[in-house]
Amino acid sequence: MKKFLFLLMSGVISTSILAEKLYVGTNAEFVPYEYLENGKLTGFDIELMEIVAQKSGYEIVWKDMSFDGLIPALQTGKIDAVIAGMAQTPERQKAVDFSNPYLYFDSEHLVLVNEKSILKNKGDLKDKIVGVQLGSMQEEFAKNLGSNVRPYNSFLGALMDLENNKIDGVIIADKTGYEYLKSMKTLKILDKVVDQYPGASIAFKKGSQDKVNKINKALNELKDTSEYNNLVFKYFPEKKK
Repeated sequence: MKKFLFLLMSGVISTSILAEKLYVGTNAEFVPYEYLENGKLTGFDIELMEIVAQKSGYEIVWKDMSFDGLIPALQTGKIDAVIAGMAQTPERQKAVDFSNPYLYFDSEHLVLVNEKSILKNKGDLKDKIVGVQLGSMQEEFAKNLGSNVRPYNSFLGALMDLENNKIDGVIIADKTGYEYLKSMKTLKILDKVVDQYPGASIAFKKGSQDKVNKINKALNELKDTSEYNNLVFKYFPEKKK
């Protein structure tokens, strides 16, 4: 029995030693994608990346940092990959390599305003000041509405300015927005923006095609499986069919 346990433990240790470390950056301020719970990283992106990395033979070392610092950290080699609900914009595609998108469902985004706002719908945000997180997909939504975009390092900063009537609105992912609304009672939902083709992908330093291919293979294997669907239902129960 002792010999068996020794061999078993040796196999576990060997696997751990042989696994290539992958330093992955994220921004844990984006419920339910990535956030801190009792001081520990969790969320849809976090669990998904752990599964995909394991299938690809990687052991993840997580790095939590500001959203606008993720791509610079990737470019300078401080991290190997980024998962943070990051969309593939043309500008980012010039700077980094991307995996295939890993979201296979529509995503909704809330347009929030101060409770005293007289705006009627998202169309009224034309030429108005709209706060978004710097480099987020919501920045593109605001531009498409003809708004004057004001970028912030975090959504919290934008929402605090909205509470103080320094800006006219904020666009934020629905689940994240609902979480903030629980404590920020002076804000309300004006409208929604629906993204039918969410392009959230895993980013890599330019020239990391080998890593991209491994991750894409794992993502393709995971798609349409109960493992992936259960993860979706855990964090997005409203998506359950």
